[in-house]
Amino acid sequence: FVCHPQGAYATIPAAIASWPGAVGWFPFRYHACIADVLFTLPVVREILMIMGAKRVNRSNIKFLLEEGHSIGIQPGGIYEQIRTDPKQEVAYFPPNLGFIRQAIEAGTPLYPAYLFGENQIFNISDTSRAIAQWCFKWTGVPILLTTGSYGIPCIPNKTNIHIRMGRPVEVGEKTASPSEERVQQVFEDYKTALLELFNGSKDECLPPEVARRGLKIVVRESTKKNKKKKKKVNGEGAPNPSSRRASSAL
Repeated sequence: FVCHPQGAYATIPAAIASWPGAVGWFPFRYHACIADVLFTLPVVREILMIMGAKRVNRSNIKFLLEEGHSIGIQPGGIYEQIRTDPKQEVAYFPPNLGFIRQAIEAGTPLYPAYLFGENQIFNISDTSRAIAQWCFKWTGVPILLTTGSYGIPCIPNKTNIHIRMGRPVEVGEKTASPSEERVQQVFEDYKTALLELFNGSKDECLPPEVARRGLKIVVRESTKKNKKKKKKVNGEGAPNPSSRRASSAL
């Protein structure tokens, strides 16, 4: 299950949803896969482990899929979380599309899921997003300051949450090392399924002004590419002031 959007605090409901599947209440074993950094926080770590959540890393996902378990992931991750915008729905994807790659390697279909209303639970200002991005850059911990009803911090707005599932996206034959072309092909099919899901429910499940703006899909640029661009701008030897300004603009 590939879930969107990340939202401000989507880890908590994701972990709670993981518990019935982890203890066998579902007809299949299910685990929510959560960012590694949250397993370093005391108390939070213990709660996640009790709920049956797992670290979202390549080895864990590979093991769970090989054992026949179902997993829930949020490809937007912390990057999307600290950019949560109640006025615009955006689905961010990692540059290497690792979740697509691992699904092909396991021969496991992808099921898009959308939590309509997740982004509207809290009010988040531009300043709050900027602070969250700065904190994550220097500490590795996402700290998103939110307000809700009556402007009170961390008190949610009165919002209906609608969970909608899309059609399964088949990945084809199980392949150990899928080509980049095949990864992109499956991703294009996944984007189509996600947009079908979103467009089919947005008017019913979102505020009218948000629904009109639609869903933006953004594939993040690789950090390696960004570094190469900066090196190319700076050139060899000591950089001059103009090259330094150009590099900053990138």
